[in-house]
Amino acid sequence: MLVILSVCSVSYALVQSMVNPALEALRDQVHTDQLGVSWVLTAFLLASAVLTPILGRLGDQMGKRRILVAVLLLLTIGSVVAALATSLPVLVVGRVLQGAGGATLPLAFSVVRDLLPREQVGAKIGMIAAVSAVGGAIGLVVTGPIIDGLGVPWLFWLPAIANGIMALFVLLLVPETGTSAGGRMNWPAGVMLSATLVLLLLPLSLGQDWGWGSARTMGLFAAAVVAGAMWVTIESRSRFPLIDMTVFRIRPVWTANLASFLFGVTLYSALGFIPVFLQTPASTGYGLGESVTVSGLLFLPVMASQFVGGLAAGPLARRMPAKVLLVIGTLPTIIGFLLLALLHNSAWLVSLAAAIAGLGFGIGLAALSAAVVHAVPAEHTGAATGMNANIRTIGGAVGAAAVAAILASHTTTGGFPSEDGFTMAFLLLALAGVVGLISCLLIPTGSGSPAPEQTTVEHSGSRPVTRPERDLA
Repeated sequence: MLVILSVCSVSYALVQSMVNPALEALRDQVHTDQLGVSWVLTAFLLASAVLTPILGRLGDQMGKRRILVAVLLLLTIGSVVAALATSLPVLVVGRVLQGAGGATLPLAFSVVRDLLPREQVGAKIGMIAAVSAVGGAIGLVVTGPIIDGLGVPWLFWLPAIANGIMALFVLLLVPETGTSAGGRMNWPAGVMLSATLVLLLLPLSLGQDWGWGSARTMGLFAAAVVAGAMWVTIESRSRFPLIDMTVFRIRPVWTANLASFLFGVTLYSALGFIPVFLQTPASTGYGLGESVTVSGLLFLPVMASQFVGGLAAGPLARRMPAKVLLVIGTLPTIIGFLLLALLHNSAWLVSLAAAIAGLGFGIGLAALSAAVVHAVPAEHTGAATGMNANIRTIGGAVGAAAVAAILASHTTTGGFPSEDGFTMAFLLLALAGVVGLISCLLIPTGSGSPAPEQTTVEHSGSRPVTRPERDLA
């Protein structure tokens, strides 16, 4: 079962990571411009953000295995649509369907929590997270050879085949977990949460092109605030909340979500712009001029260190609180980005510094997932882990936007980002790591152990609502 769940996470990670280095090739494939091809990433990001918590909640209500199979089938269909696409709109539709895969990891973590003994949950979640990280790094490495040897459509045909096979394996070999959440799906809350995320992520993704102070950008940010307030109001008054708002008051949960946001700022920004630095022409005086294939190969040490960090997180979690483990994870991240800011004049130095940061990512992401899983009642596992992943995605969008703004404002005469721009971007990510370290220190020392028994609180006119006996401070 664990092998199957791990391979599922790799299949999704490939979908997520292989497209970033291939944007130029995809632009030529569908005959669009730079702004148009950016929708290949934006559509995927928006769909993933919208669908992840909803699918997580459906997993809590209808069974995690059933929804995981549905997610893998959507990934398969989306990959086929994208592989066949000869125009931008069709490619975007395929990427929207692929966005459902954002629920893969939260659902896999929920299956682990439901089916395994409590003392094994942290280690197994760490293993799945580590393997997923390897899948993301593999995607960066193999993109160039796939394009050169097989062609651009195979960036989608290969994941389609893999996810189709994994859907069958999950259906046949993974036990159903049963349902842990009663009631019906709160679709009004789902609509408002979706609207909030779209209105927030759209300007974050495209604000650089629109202008950060433009009426369109500021208007969407304002609309996101209004939609978010409406979502919270609906959830607070609902008998069947999509996401129980009291879960966010649990101290290990809100502090872990804050740390997850900051991990997203650093991780996704690094994956996006370190290859840009490696591929900057040597004629700029500081660029390394590496090809897409070579820059991908330079990520192999990052893949290895992140895998080791994720695997180590499980055994370490049995010996120390999540707070300590997360602090251990943030320190290599900070060190790695400081080294990138100071020492980036050779490919091996960049690869080494990124690998140090990767070790921290592997430890931190596994520890964050385990902390949330242990902090919430079983009936909220899918939704809570889905929102934690979502918050990390939002952090990634914020970080990517900030880095893009820095690089765009520091350019050379040839139009490439200047060395000062890259240095400032690396320092910004190191600073985000420091803030992440502070957020980890806010996590209660005793968090990360299995959640205790729940008490039931009766509400007039509604079903009983379980409340975890946790520190709500």
